[in-house]
Amino acid sequence: MRFARAVLALSCFLVPALAQEKTDGPTNEKAQKTYKEATQFLRDRRKDLALDEFKKADKQDGGHCPACQKQMLKYGVELGDWKAAELAAEELLGAAQGDRDQALAHYQFALVLMQEGLQKHKDDFFARAHDELVKALAPNPNFPEALKLLHMAAVVRQDLLHNPCCRCIQDRECLLAKRASRIL
Repeated sequence: MRFARAVLALSCFLVPALAQEKTDGPTNEKAQKTYKEATQFLRDRRKDLALDEFKKADKQDGGHCPACQKQMLKYGVELGDWKAAELAAEELLGAAQGDRDQALAHYQFALVLMQEGLQKHKDDFFARAHDELVKALAPNPNFPEALKLLHMAAVVRQDLLHNPCCRCIQDRECLLAKRASRIL
């Protein structure tokens, strides 16, 4: 009898926990259909049409489809559709919870901005990427990929000598890193 009660109590706690798992795909039925069409376009190697369908599915789902946003980010960068890639990065950033997820989202957004800046040869993209990378490093100053990209943004902008935050990467005495180490 005790065993039956224990199993019943355990099942009462497990079932809601399993139901609360995050689904990565769209929740709207119409968006799910559009998402399946997009994946079919990918199988047919039609990335341009797939990107349009992923954008459509995300819009139909109210901008709350992480799987759609990740695909929009990936194929937007690959195909040079910067508007879609930036939108996806911003939506992923808005949905990020916790320091780690927010740092990764800022880093991904900075990557998009860096690649767009490299293609368009415009300095303002590198400045925006720098700002996103500083935000990515705020919770964790020992984020190696973000540090490397921050250095690359500074070099590309030819700001290494003029920007104190980027110059600190070489001698590791960044005010940002000092503040973060006090918090941690």
